[in-house]
Amino acid sequence: MEQKVSIVVPVYNVEKYLKRCVNSLIGQSYSNLEILLVDDGSKDSSLSICKEYELKDSRIRVFHKENEGLGLTRNYGIERATGEYITFVDSDDYLTSDAITAMLDRAIATNADVVIATHYYKNEVQGVAIPERLYSGNEIKKALMVHMMGNNGNKLDALSYTAWGKLYKKELFTKNNLVFPSERKLIWEDLAFSVEAYPLCEKVYVLHKPVYYYCFNEGSLTHTYKPNKLELVMELYHYMGTKIQELGLPKEAQYRLNTNFIGHIRTCIKLEVFYADKNGFGTAIQNIRKICSRKDVQILIENYPKASFNKSQYIYNFTMEHRWIYAIYFLTWLQNKKKRIE
Repeated sequence: MEQKVSIVVPVYNVEKYLKRCVNSLIGQSYSNLEILLVDDGSKDSSLSICKEYELKDSRIRVFHKENEGLGLTRNYGIERATGEYITFVDSDDYLTSDAITAMLDRAIATNADVVIATHYYKNEVQGVAIPERLYSGNEIKKALMVHMMGNNGNKLDALSYTAWGKLYKKELFTKNNLVFPSERKLIWEDLAFSVEAYPLCEKVYVLHKPVYYYCFNEGSLTHTYKPNKLELVMELYHYMGTKIQELGLPKEAQYRLNTNFIGHIRTCIKLEVFYADKNGFGTAIQNIRKICSRKDVQILIENYPKASFNKSQYIYNFTMEHRWIYAIYFLTWLQNKKKRIE
């Protein structure tokens, strides 16, 4: 008998992208699916679109609940999933037509708890960080989890920690009471989830086949301005540092985590500059000063190996380390302007 695969899709205000996503799911070459569309209190027509599809395809189940965020909405779907395997798709993204077939083939052949596939971003394949094969035992911590913490300096060799683009045994969740944290507490719930989930795995297969289209959405959670974003970023940074110690991961894991979060700190500054027209120049300068004056941010910057920086990164890091706030603002403004032109 064919294994059933549950596809959990959290839905929130994505009327512009939702049909593209759902069409990619109902068009899968593997047909023994259930598609759980979980509306997280959308204020647009997303729920109506979901219900239209539910009438067209018996494999689709639609749920509506109060807004709780992405992590808890995934948990809601997991609780209601009936398949032997489960995968997650963000509703502004979509799958290749053979995504489920490809991942399930490897999962069954190797008895892997998780299959990690690659993905497309801006028409380029992403996520080919380590060799394609089955990883087991300590390899999961020493190879996979280390690479999930971030890039090794300027080497783009991180392994995707996202919930999407992967196929999981459902029992990984049910037997271990495994859940996603709320991104309102731990801002990148996928990263926090990774240090809970992968130590529970006996086997993980890395598949060098892109199965997922990750799409840049200006209105998505990742790119939305939050006045308290840095606090959330640094809270997760300290949480991850503690988990690295508890799990006994190699020192390289902390180094990669530092690389990752220096990038996130820069992003917080970029957002302050980007929203300066709305929030005011003075507010942006004040917030950048707060960011660069934090003791934990300063320690992270001071201890980061300067040899890994290219020239522009070195200059930017130097201005942050010495808290040259107006220089930071100007350099960031130039970077933002360049990206808009591109």
